Amino acid sequence: MRARAQTSTRKTGTRPGATRNPARAPKHASALPKPGKPEVRIFVSYSHVDKEVRRRLETHLAPLKADNVTTWFDGDMDAGDKLDTKISRALREAHVFVGLISSDYLASHYCWSIEYKRAMNRRARGTMRVVAVVVRPCDWKSTPAAGFKLLPEDGRTLQEWRSVDAALLDVVRGIRRVVTTVRREMTAAAEPPKLGGALGKARSKATTKPSAGSKPTKSRARATTAPPRPRKARGKTP
Repeated sequence: MRARAQTSTRKTGTRPGATRNPARAPKHASALPKPGKPEVRIFVSYSHVDKEVRRRLETHLAPLKADNVTTWFDGDMDAGDKLDTKISRALREAHVFVGLISSDYLASHYCWSIEYKRAMNRRARGTMRVVAVVVRPCDWKSTPAAGFKLLPEDGRTLQEWRSVDAALLDVVRGIRRVVTTVRREMTAAAEPPKLGGALGKARSKATTKPSAGSKPTKSRARATTAPPRPRKARGKTP
């Protein structure tokens, strides 16, 4: 019998009384996957006259797209989609609005009076960032856009730079700064709020419990101690 028991333990490779296939914990915490960056959605508003500028801007935005940033423009719509419904949904879900300002953009009722106005309304509520890019000379200084910082730097049009690529590079750098700010706000909003001040102290006191075996305080000892019984007087019975 002992010989059979020894051969069975040799075959299984386990000691008597040991569990088989124990669960192993990861050796290093760094082996766990790190959470990725939150997605930032950009809505690109433009006049179809400036579609070539929009295409070149999309090319310059390739590094941002590789960093979990998505862009949307009306060219992403499928045939048969309702124009206003699809655009309204994309505009509502976007974090950043990029408007390519030109004379044709200002003359377009849908671009200027609807898309840009909706974006500015969301900006007023603090739910969207608006970036205006001057792509061609126009009278933008007489519009509400004059009260904000425009791209490229100082609102210089693409034609005023040494090359269009240099101007678009400055635009992309400005958009990247906005994306960084949006991600910082998204991360801060996802973190649980920290209680501070008198409220935090009050909650910590309310949730603190005495440890096992700890001695009661004097006030509790007095409250729980029973009063002594009066002694009967000894005397002769009548």
